[in-house]
Amino acid sequence: MSHKTIVEAFVENASKFQDETIIKHKREKGGQYTDLTWAELREASEAFACGLLNIGMQPGDRLAIMSFNRLEWIVADLGTLLAGGVGVPIYHTNTAEQAAYILSDSGCAFAVVEDVTQLAKILLHVHELPKLSKIVLIEGTVSQDDGRVITFAELVEQGRRVRDGSQQELRRRISGININDMATIVYTSGTTGPPKGCMISHRNIAFVLWSIHELIKIDPKTNFSLMILPISHLYPRVSGYYYNIYMNIPFAIAESIDTVGQNMMETRPTYFTSVPRIFEKVYDRIVGAAEKGSPFKRSIFHWAMAAGRERSRKITARLPMSAWLRFKCNVADRLVFQKIRNLLGGRLTFAVSAGAPLSADVGEFIHSMGIDVLEFYALTETISGTMTTFEERRFGTVGKPMAGVEVKLAPDGEILIRGNNFMGYYNKPELTAEVLRDGWCYTGDVGRWDEDGFLVITDRKKDLIITSGGKNIAPQNIENQLKRIPLVSLPLVYGDKKNYLIALITLDRAETDAWAKDRGITYETYEELTRSPEIREHIRQGIEKVNTDLARFETIKKFEILPCEFSQEQGEITPTLKLKRKVIKDKYAPLLESLYDDSR
Repeated sequence: MSHKTIVEAFVENASKFQDETIIKHKREKGGQYTDLTWAELREASEAFACGLLNIGMQPGDRLAIMSFNRLEWIVADLGTLLAGGVGVPIYHTNTAEQAAYILSDSGCAFAVVEDVTQLAKILLHVHELPKLSKIVLIEGTVSQDDGRVITFAELVEQGRRVRDGSQQELRRRISGININDMATIVYTSGTTGPPKGCMISHRNIAFVLWSIHELIKIDPKTNFSLMILPISHLYPRVSGYYYNIYMNIPFAIAESIDTVGQNMMETRPTYFTSVPRIFEKVYDRIVGAAEKGSPFKRSIFHWAMAAGRERSRKITARLPMSAWLRFKCNVADRLVFQKIRNLLGGRLTFAVSAGAPLSADVGEFIHSMGIDVLEFYALTETISGTMTTFEERRFGTVGKPMAGVEVKLAPDGEILIRGNNFMGYYNKPELTAEVLRDGWCYTGDVGRWDEDGFLVITDRKKDLIITSGGKNIAPQNIENQLKRIPLVSLPLVYGDKKNYLIALITLDRAETDAWAKDRGITYETYEELTRSPEIREHIRQGIEKVNTDLARFETIKKFEILPCEFSQEQGEITPTLKLKRKVIKDKYAPLLESLYDDSR
């Protein structure tokens, strides 16, 4: 398995399992899920590949994909790889300027875009992209005035027409792929500056898929997953798509983040991969709904959760459970947990979290309900890293080194990884030399080992706050605790070179509207609601409670509630919901400084 490229695995499995379903997808939003077999996926991908050959794709040419998850994304990606090309994913939420930068920096000759909105982004800067020869439009019509644009359907149809004459060349391209060849260029989300193109080889992808399989061995006969996160990011592409192709595990494509709940009910997955914020929202909604129940129902919920947590801790510590605990958990399962799992489709047995550390409370809470939570830690630059498993887990940690990977801590606590590091940053040898030294990737993350050898991430090295009093503070730890305050969405803690910490608080709009309605609070606009005395007092009390668990120099002295959530569209968060601290600090600089005005 470790020596197969994703192309080899795809071709082999498409031949072996041709009549079996591999993907469930919706042809139109709000419609019914449709099954796609291996044979159908291969036919579409090869037709796309032949279409690319017909319009001049050469081995190593770059093709960008700017779209949210959909079947055409996968067909375009597989078709590009079959033709010997290199995929360059671009988030559909990126601005025209960001997309143009990636297209130019990577030297893309081709691009696939989801609709006319995405097309307009490229056309706005197309004069700056001399290497871009063809743009493929998935949805919408093409103006006859621009010969550079072709529809997805037209390209696939062209590929079908020339397939007989292109088969020999396509087979030559496939057999000519070397495992050390570049497979994709994935651009970092730009939290610390302009995006950098991470060159990822076929070997990198094969290695991490082998390593995951060595650790958790998901049975393809009994499992089915739901693809939630945008596969423009390497983590969900590897764990929520490539792994399924490698292992013949069928999967469904969620329509959007907003429809995940509905799509889970429709497809009934046994597992999914996501980021901590999604798990935190599940936690908040479940607890919030329970607290709205009658006193009797609330007491049943809290009793069940106590029993579930006790069971979780026994399992984690590998200690035997008493007959009495088993009985309590069986009752709790019938009264509470099964009802919650039914809202998630009824078959969910585990989920994988990555992208940022998941809080121990949330991880244990989900495990208490009978759903395993595995945590995976890596960078785009390292591809592989650490992972918890079904047998070895500690909530609040990201596990132990994966098979074939070494992890150590530098004297200052920075996490160093080697074993499957990327090929380097495209066209940026100086920046590559900064992160790859003596075979080790300097991750920029700070961590520690717990007493059982599990890795704990404490923060990003560049994010550490050093107060005017010389105290080093990890803001992520405090922000994770602030997220536990009902209604809070994504907070930002600030205080570098200052004598105390402050926070910007954003609220979950749906939860805040419901909270206000339950209390009879009237308002004309959502912004007015965020400034209401009731909301401010609720957040103040929550922060006071968080402060009691912090060292004095870590406590939040002042805060401000923003009238809207941080968004990708405004460039404030990444597609995996990480804060772009510099962007936020620059945008809200006057407000942040005003919170240090003692007269306020």
